[in-house]
Formats: sequence, C-alpha cells, structure tokens
Amino acid sequence: MDPGEQAPIDTSTSPEEQPRFIQVPWDLNKVFQVMILWVLAFWILGYWIIPLGLGTFGLEREDLTTRGQALVHLLLDVSEMGVTLGLLWACLRRYKPLALGWFRSWLRPARRWVPQVLLALLSFPLVDIVSARSQIWFRHDQDIWGPLEQSLSAGDPVTNALYFVVVTVCAPIWEEAIFRGFLLPSLTKYMRVPVAIVASAMVFAFAHFSLQRFLPLVLLGIIFGTLFVRTKNLLSSVLLHSFWNMWIFYCLAMRGGM
Repeated sequence: MDPGEQAPIDTSTSPEEQPRFIQVPWDLNKVFQVMILWVLAFWILGYWIIPLGLGTFGLEREDLTTRGQALVHLLLDVSEMGVTLGLLWACLRRYKPLALGWFRSWLRPARRWVPQVLLALLSFPLVDIVSARSQIWFRHDQDIWGPLEQSLSAGDPVTNALYFVVVTVCAPIWEEAIFRGFLLPSLTKYMRVPVAIVASAMVFAFAHFSLQRFLPLVLLGIIFGTLFVRTKNLLSSVLLHSFWNMWIFYCLAMRGGM
C-alpha cells in the first residue's frame, strides 16, 4: 500500500462489534507492533543511549549530584516523550488517525470536559487509601519513589523545578498518549469499552514494574480511561494525570522536608 494512502477500515464485523466511540482502522498485530517497539525503544534509550552519552563525557549516573541526576531524568523523560510521539506517528500515519478523531485535544468549550476533570479529582483520596494499603501488603518491594524523595530533601530549588517538569509535564503527556490515546481505543475493536478501560489500565500498571504501585496504578488507569472515554478529549486525562503527579510530588516534598 502507498504510504500516503489511507488503509481501509475493517467492516467485516457486525455493527455491535464495531468500535464504540472511535473507528479503529488497524488490527491487533499493529497494536502489538506499536507496544513492543515502544518497550524496546525505551529499553534502548534508558539502558544504552543515556549511559553511553554520559560515558562519552566520562560520567556515571550514580556519581552525579542531585541536580545532575534531575537533569538526566529530565533529558530521559523528554526523550521518552519524543520517542512515544514519534513512534505513534511513524507507525500510524498511513491510517490518517487524526482525520478519524484520534488523539483529539481541545480547550473549548471547557464546560464539556473541565467539570468532569474536577469530579474525577474526588477519586484521589480512594487512590491514596489503596496506595497506602499496597505499601503495607508489598512492604518488601523496592520503593521507586525513594531516590526522588531523597533528591527533594536536598532542598535545591533547581533540582525541585527539574523534577516538577518531569512528573507534571513530560510523563503525563507520553503516558496518556500511548495508554489512553492509542492502546485503549485500539482495544475497543476487540472488546467492550469498559473491558478495554480495565485492560489498558492493567498494561499501564505493569509498565511501571512495581508491586507497591500496581493496584493504585490500575485504579488510576481506570479513572484516566473513563475520563478519556467520557470526554473524548486526551487533554482531560493528561491534566488529571498531571494533577495526580503534582499531588505525589507535593507529598514527597513534604516528607523530605522541602
């Protein structure tokens, strides 16, 4: 097929089996392809490219100052954001997904999505409870927030600003783009929307490789996914994700004596 030609939409299924809120012009093989390439790209970026880049300057990440660690973390997240968006563009461009309504992000009219974001904020205390219980149930699991909390406890405003950008800007954009923008709608071709929300939330949680965070991340993924489906606006889930990360950042900063 010509790269500039739009792939035909599969019409072999019955109306009841067709996507329930957006057309999905690719098959499950494409979904697996994108996700596998995404994981592979992140592994290469985090374990090869960044260490090799530091090595060319005679640096080891473990020997960096807290400010240096934060700068590398920001560089890594910006690269991850670029890889995610670039991979989605490269793999899906021939289907013209934007013309089909994929990855829609809009500000106006705000009344169509802002109230739902504010309502979703009320779920955060429940996520906090699940998170606290998970830390008890899986107390022997590595605390992945530990290094960040230690960095924040140093009280360096530059370090804090760098990490704030990482957790409230970069991470919400690329995580929502891949898990809610791409994976969730893709799964609706093969399962009902509520099931797709749960399935994408579980993949989202697995991708963080943490037992302590698995259950709260599943719950968060369900909340983000439900908001995205209700608003059909990726910006809404990105903002809610950012608000949650702001809350985590604030809690870690307070615990670290910021």
